[in-house]
Amino acid sequence: MLRLGTKVRHQGREAMVIARTLGGSQSYDLRLIDGTIVKYASAEDCEVVTGDAGRRSAFGTGTAAPRASGLQFPG
Repeated sequence: MLRLGTKVRHQGREAMVIARTLGGSQSYDLRLIDGTIVKYASAEDCEVVTGDAGRRSAFGTGTAAPRASGLQFPG
């Protein structure tokens, strides 16, 4: 079973799991790198992208910037 936020390759294109669908078969909704949404992609059609350990952005090649907690006020 894939987890939400997992980077996968679907039909040769990078994507991220954004939802699991309920039902008898394991299928997922994916957001492709161009922003297109694929609904009900089967688990067999998703290849987990490996080698992305650590803090990385969802679709970038660099590391993700840490997020500040709370609001930032000028001055």
